[in-house]
Amino acid sequence: MSGWLRLSVTQFETEEDVITYLLVNMEGTALAWALPHLANIGTDKATIRTVDDFDRAFEQAFFDPDEQQAAERKITTLVQTTTTATYATKFRTLLMSLDWNNAALRAQFYKGLHWHVKQQLTQKEDQPRDLEALIAAAIRVDNVRHKLEISWPPQENRPKPTATTTTGRTNSGTPRVDSDRLKSNPNYVSEAKRQRRQDKKLCIKCGKAGH
Repeated sequence: MSGWLRLSVTQFETEEDVITYLLVNMEGTALAWALPHLANIGTDKATIRTVDDFDRAFEQAFFDPDEQQAAERKITTLVQTTTTATYATKFRTLLMSLDWNNAALRAQFYKGLHWHVKQQLTQKEDQPRDLEALIAAAIRVDNVRHKLEISWPPQENRPKPTATTTTGRTNSGTPRVDSDRLKSNPNYVSEAKRQRRQDKKLCIKCGKAGH
């Protein structure tokens, strides 16, 4: 709240106007706390006279130290596991319970980003200088990444490289012969028969001796 208070001081004429505005707009339990302070504004009984007084009094009444410690533990272990937008939402929820400055929040947010988003951010010429600018840039980068993933076909549908085929030749480069067509040739002699005729010194083609 202190950040909002510092900004609000420039929008009202006096700090008392800021305090009055805040107290009047409280609701529920906070309103019950605000009414006595509202009644004492401008009197000697007032314990809230400045914006800093209001900030301290409000924190004492409603701030839970255990909540801050829990938020610190969670935010330092928070990492992006889905989209950057989801990660940013969780991060913003936790920072509401913290009083870290912008530089610390920016560094922690960057630390928990997915490595791919970090890689893309480092390639940007204009680096984001505050937390909100970093969140916006990271979400844009992540959205582009998801669009590319959706447009890329699944692994099983991707075109496969065509294998080079050689028609009519074996791996050794020797012409391949159709065995059925070869056997139908009346002059065909099998390898085994040729070997037997050769062993007996017969003609390989006709199987007779003397020529």
